[in-house]
Amino acid sequence: MTISILICDDLPEARTTIRRYLRNYEQSHDIELDLETAADGAELLAMWRPGRWDMIFLDIFMPLIDGVEAARRLREVDDKCEIVFATTSREHGMEGYELHAMDYLTKPIAQQDVDEVMDWYLREKVEQRSELHLRTPEGEEKVRALDIRYIETRSHTCLIHTADQTITVRRRIDELAAGLDTAFFRCHKSFLVNLRHVSEIDRNLFLLHGGDSVPISAANISRSKSALMAWQTMMS
Repeated sequence: MTISILICDDLPEARTTIRRYLRNYEQSHDIELDLETAADGAELLAMWRPGRWDMIFLDIFMPLIDGVEAARRLREVDDKCEIVFATTSREHGMEGYELHAMDYLTKPIAQQDVDEVMDWYLREKVEQRSELHLRTPEGEEKVRALDIRYIETRSHTCLIHTADQTITVRRRIDELAAGLDTAFFRCHKSFLVNLRHVSEIDRNLFLLHGGDSVPISAANISRSKSALMAWQTMMS
């Protein structure tokens, strides 16, 4: 999964700091970030094209076109890109509300501030709308990531387990994993578990709410414990 982010600030050191925090977050989570920078609102608007960015970290006080005006113009053509204002003052809070800003960070920005923004975005935006488009013997089918409990592979066939059905598709588990969000963890070469449905780990098993269990390979026990702890922390 790749998230495209623009960092727009007239101060090079501010752009560098946010970029470093985002790279730190990327390394600690199983995601890929496509990062770009702009030095002011005019450059942002010149760079924009439909669907280019999922999120913008946007300073307010900049020369030429400031952040509020850039956001106002952006909203005329793009209502999907999330805007995170980053500034030294909260005096533009009302404009941020009117422009549907996702968050409002006060400088100096800390790593925790960026982490919380990214946690919210993954939880509320990416993971809620993630779904698989499958071709089955019965025809085309869409399955929400939220509903998948785990996936197992047998030879060249994958079994996708939900609470009320098991869907069989002729796909590689790696291909399915690439279309899913960060709640899915590869705990075994033949199993992919949805951490949303995990209650705990018992020795070499993920125990799922409702009674199912998913095996963990010996090589992945430590990583599985860390992944579950990180997921539960993010959701708390």
